[in-house]
Amino acid sequence: MQSPVSPTSPSEKLAPILAVVIGINRYLSSEYEDLGGAVADADAFEQFLTEQLKVPQQNIRSLRDEKATRAAIISSFYWLREDVRYKKDEASILFYFAGHGAQTAKPDGWEDWVTTTGQIEMLCPSDIGMPSTSSKPGEEPEEFIQGIPDRTISMLLNHISDIKGNSLTLILDCCSSGGINRGGESELVIRRISEPPKLKPTSDQNIWSREVRGGGIASGIAGKFHASHVLLAACGRDQFAYESPLDNRGLFTTSLMKVLKSEDFSTLTYVSLMHKLRMPPSQTPHCEGEWVNRRLFNNRGVGSAGYYILTKRVKNGPITLHSGSAQGITVGSRFSVHATNLIDTFVRPNPIMGYLVAISVDTFTSKLDLPEGEARFRLPFLFYCRLIESDAYRVSLFSTDMPWLESIFPPELHNTLSVKLVDSVEKCDLQLTVQDGKVYFDRYSNLVTPIIGSRIRHTVPVTEVETIQTVAKATAHFYYHLTRKSPDDFGKDVWMELKELKEGLSDRYLVIFTPTGQNLIAEEPATLVVDENARLGMTIFNQTELTLYPYLLYFDPTDLTIIDWYSPAFGAGAGSMTTRVDAALPPRSRLTIGYGDGGSSPWQFTLPEGETKDLGFFKLFLSTRPAYFDSLIQEDTPFTNQSTRGGKPMAAEIPEVLKWASIVSTVIQVEK
Repeated sequence: MQSPVSPTSPSEKLAPILAVVIGINRYLSSEYEDLGGAVADADAFEQFLTEQLKVPQQNIRSLRDEKATRAAIISSFYWLREDVRYKKDEASILFYFAGHGAQTAKPDGWEDWVTTTGQIEMLCPSDIGMPSTSSKPGEEPEEFIQGIPDRTISMLLNHISDIKGNSLTLILDCCSSGGINRGGESELVIRRISEPPKLKPTSDQNIWSREVRGGGIASGIAGKFHASHVLLAACGRDQFAYESPLDNRGLFTTSLMKVLKSEDFSTLTYVSLMHKLRMPPSQTPHCEGEWVNRRLFNNRGVGSAGYYILTKRVKNGPITLHSGSAQGITVGSRFSVHATNLIDTFVRPNPIMGYLVAISVDTFTSKLDLPEGEARFRLPFLFYCRLIESDAYRVSLFSTDMPWLESIFPPELHNTLSVKLVDSVEKCDLQLTVQDGKVYFDRYSNLVTPIIGSRIRHTVPVTEVETIQTVAKATAHFYYHLTRKSPDDFGKDVWMELKELKEGLSDRYLVIFTPTGQNLIAEEPATLVVDENARLGMTIFNQTELTLYPYLLYFDPTDLTIIDWYSPAFGAGAGSMTTRVDAALPPRSRLTIGYGDGGSSPWQFTLPEGETKDLGFFKLFLSTRPAYFDSLIQEDTPFTNQSTRGGKPMAAEIPEVLKWASIVSTVIQVEK
C-alpha cells in the first residue's frame, strides 16, 4: 500500500471544505430494520476529512442516529448555503450520507417531474415513519414523517450551488430497492427501506414556498443537476448498497476510503477515483455530473481531460484500451502512455512513459501492444493513453505559397498532425493564406461552407507555428468525428426534439420548465431564430425494445470545438463496463435534458458578436452498453479564447450483439 501523501502540491492549495456528514444505524420506527455500519462509515469519512485533509471541526456538521432527523438533515443543507465565512467559489462543499435509501412511485400531480422509470428516490432520516407533529395526542396519527425525495434534494443542492458555487459533491452510501442477498458464508445487509411512508404531492411545499418568498430560487432549479454538483452513489437505482455484518462497514465506503487513503490524493479526479474503486459485480458505484473531470473536492487545481483514455493490463495478458471503433479507433492508431489522466502542465507534468499501438479493434475496446522495434518499458496495471496518430482521417491542406506551407508541415509531421498537402484549392479541405503577418483559414466542407461560407473568422499570427499546426490537427479531429458513419441505425424509433421551455410556478410554488411549441429540429437542416431570452430543452425518445446509453455532443465549426452536452452516469468496480450502470434510455422511455430530472440547466443560443448567422451540429451517439465518448470531446482549440459565442449549456446483461448508432441534427442559427 502506498503511503498517504499531502492533499496537493505547494502550488495547488486545496480549497477550504464545508461538510455535512450523516450516518444512521438506529431508526426510531419499529417498522424499519436498524443498520450496523452506517455510523462507522460516517466516522471514517469524517476522520479522513479532519486528519488527512485537515478540515477544522467547525467546518463539519455531524449528524448520527437520532440526531439525523428529517428536519435536521434539511437544516444542514441550509447551514451549507448560509455560512458567511466563504463567498461563492471559495469553498468546496461535501454532503455525505450513509443509511437507508428508498424508492417509491411518483406522487400524483408530479407530472412535470419527468423520470425514466416513473419512480422517485429518497433518503431515509432516522425519524422516517414516526407520527408527524401535526397528529393530535391520544388519536391514531393520520400523517407520518416521510423520506426526503430526490426532487427536494435537487432543489436544495441547486440553491447551494447558486450561492456557494458548483464545487459541490454529494456522496450517498445507500440504495433505493432490494432485499437480503446471501453470499459465501455471510449475509450482506441491504441499506434500503422497502415500503416507506407514501409521499404526498405537497411534500416539502413549505420549503419551496420559503425559497420563492426569499427571492433566491434560480431559473432551472428543477433540472440543474449536472451543472450544480457531482454525485458519487454507492449503486445504481435498481441495485443494492450492501454492508457487511462481519466488520459492520458499507462495501462502498470501505472501498472509497481505501482509495482515498492509499492513492496520491493530489492526482485524483472523480473519473480516476471511479477507475480505482474495487467492488463486487453485484454492486456498481455510479458517478455523474458536469464537473467529473475536476480534481477531487478541489476546483482550484488542474483537472483531467477526456482524451486520456482508461487502459488496463493483466499480468502476462493483453493491454486493453477502453475505446474501440465506436469512438473512431482504428488498427495502427498510435498512443502515448501516461500515469494519470491530469492535463499536462508545468506545475504538474504528466510525462509520456512510452508508446503503444492498436493491434486489434472491437466495438468498444481495443488491444494494444508495443510498436515494432521499440524497447519495452514498465507499465502499471491501470494507466491512460492518448491518441497521437491515426490514419482514419487526414485533412488536405493547400496554400498559394506552397514552400511556406511545406516548412510549417514537413513530411515527418504529416502522420502526427493527420494532414496531407495537395496542389490545388479544389482538392483541399483547408486553405491557409498569409496576409499582413496573419494566417487566414478557409474550410471547404459540404456541411458548412454553403451555409456560413469558407472563411473562418479567427486568425493566427504567422510566427506561431505550433498554433497553426494545432489548427490543422483540430480540423482533422473535428470533421472526422462529425462525418463518420455508424454501422447501425435505429431508424424512426429513436429521435430528438428541441423545444422552447416555458417557465412558470407549479401549484406547489416550484419553478418549473415545460416544453412548448413545435420541434425546432424537425427538419434537416433546421433553422432556429436566435432569441437570447429563450430557453431550450431537449427530449430524446427511445421507442425500441433496446436499453440505450445516449451521449450528446455539440459540434461548433466556428471554433472547431466538440462540447459534451449530455453524458450518462458511469460506473466503477467489476460492473463498470457492463449494463449494470443505470441506462438513461430504457426500452420505450424518454430522457429530458435542460428540464425535468435529466440534468443541466435550460439551454440557449447566442450569435457571435457582429454576426447574423451561425451553425452547429448536435450529434447523438447511442450504444447498447456504456461506451464513454469522452475522447471525442475537443473543448480547447487555438480559436477557443477568441470565440464570443454563448451556445454552451449551463440493468440487464450485456447484449449478445453490441450496437452503436448516431443521429446528426444540423442547426442553422439566424438573427431574430
